[in-house]
Amino acid sequence: MARGPAIGLIGCGEMGAAIGAHLIAAGFDVATVLAGRGAETRQRAAEAGLAEAADLAALLARSQIVLSVIPPSAAVDEARAVAAAARGGRAFTYLDANAISPRHMEEIAGLFAGTPVSVLDGGIVGSPPAAGKRPRLYLSGAAAEELGPLDGIVFDIVPMGAEIGRASAFKMAYAALTKGTNALLTAGMLLARHHDMLPAFTEELAASQPELMNRAEANIPRLPADAGRWVFEMEEIAATFAEAGLPSGFHAAAAEIMRILDASRFGTETRRTRDKTRGMADTIVAVDADRRG
Repeated sequence: MARGPAIGLIGCGEMGAAIGAHLIAAGFDVATVLAGRGAETRQRAAEAGLAEAADLAALLARSQIVLSVIPPSAAVDEARAVAAAARGGRAFTYLDANAISPRHMEEIAGLFAGTPVSVLDGGIVGSPPAAGKRPRLYLSGAAAEELGPLDGIVFDIVPMGAEIGRASAFKMAYAALTKGTNALLTAGMLLARHHDMLPAFTEELAASQPELMNRAEANIPRLPADAGRWVFEMEEIAATFAEAGLPSGFHAAAAEIMRILDASRFGTETRRTRDKTRGMADTIVAVDADRRG
């Protein structure tokens, strides 16, 4: 017998699959919809042990908590489909844990007006759960206690109050620094390569800014695998800054860097298929060549 509420998982990427696997290991009943999904997604679902629901309606009918962990560009449309399917149905809790702006999170909450669904706003900070380590879930919404059974299993919940949009705002501020810094490092490397001074540039960075150089070496080779999804996230961050009356150009430019990476020869990579032997310099040289045609 399952130890807690039945979970419906929308999204089976690296984060979603890891969440599902850890919930199942802890005794929860977890299902997802795989119709129309690719072979890699199906492989992740099988490895996680997820049950398959025939369609969205079937997933909602069996779930007390529905977790949406998908590319942020799809968050509003997916929530719209869930809200439409929920009308006239049974009550459940819907957590949007995607990297979206507070404005879009408020829009999502509004979609569920007149339904029996409780909406929660979540921002995940950290890597997928693994080896005893969990990401943090910054959580806001009036029904936050509904996620209590999941606390300490797949993420550590950090309450942010009852106001929808607060958790999303926190995620935007955090990703502005983390992913934004990675984009800026990539931009600097591409500029150095453009002027045929990448070796001198990296040598100086290693000597005077070793933390930045270590970050560039670790992160730049893996960015193309995620860049396509992160274009929209950078745009959401830019919009969040603009709505707060702050300069938004930093992250509009970061979105452009993500587009360059996504359009490169490495843009079709995934976290599973990327070449883990490729270094930062080789990545920059190839991306620069691709952008210049």
